[in-house]
Amino acid sequence: MTPRQHSDTETRLAGFEARLQDGFAWANEHGREIMVGLGLLILAGAVAAGLFEWRRRSVAEEETELARIEARFTTAMGANPGEYFVPEPANAEQATKAREAALVELDAFVAKHAGSGLAAVAAIKAAELEVDLGKLDLAEARLAKVSESLEPSDPRRAVALRLRGYALDQKGDPMAAAEAYEAGAKIESYPPRALLWISAGDAYARANSPDRAIAAYREALAASPEVAEQERIVQRIGIQQARLDAAPKPEAAAPKPEVAAPKAEAAPTEEAAKP
Repeated sequence: MTPRQHSDTETRLAGFEARLQDGFAWANEHGREIMVGLGLLILAGAVAAGLFEWRRRSVAEEETELARIEARFTTAMGANPGEYFVPEPANAEQATKAREAALVELDAFVAKHAGSGLAAVAAIKAAELEVDLGKLDLAEARLAKVSESLEPSDPRRAVALRLRGYALDQKGDPMAAAEAYEAGAKIESYPPRALLWISAGDAYARANSPDRAIAAYREALAASPEVAEQERIVQRIGIQQARLDAAPKPEAAAPKPEVAAPKAEAAPTEEAAKP
């Protein structure tokens, strides 16, 4: 009797079964190594999960600690904890003491949690207190350090640059203030950056640089037409353009008169040389 030929499907199935048997045989031979590998994977997963949970709890503890500092400051200022806007107390000495105490606590927080995201937030809050206390040089230096430590696209950097611009403006340096505002306005992840462009334009105008003021106002107009309309940016552009047009134009230097080159004297002839 002629043997029946196997189909392609049966041939492939037989090959698959053979490879499967080989796999089982290899697993039986290397069972110990497989169990060790699985154990290591489980251990690595547990370690990763533990680190994630530790980090989550650490951040939560930092948030709680910073919130308590803010609550103590709010209470010392005579307001209720949790209020967004803390009114200035009538007693100036009370306000100064509250700010000084909060500043000490924030400095300790920054030192304790150096390098964390909330440390940068605490440093900005500390600089804000320094501005309120009139310590403009300390605030400006702190904010310069914070802005340099953050990523270029970090919105917290825009907050630091905005406050630094204000400090520089209070110090009487509108040009440096304008440049700080402009650097913050260029951070697109900062939602109210149109306001920073406006602050930059105003500072450039005070620095007697109407051309740069106009450029900043136009950026504000492009970033948020609604905010620009509320702040009457088109009118501000018109004012600065008028200043620019009225500025005396540098006179063109008068051309220097051409000076004729001296003629070379002719060499004396033999006849002229005779007495």
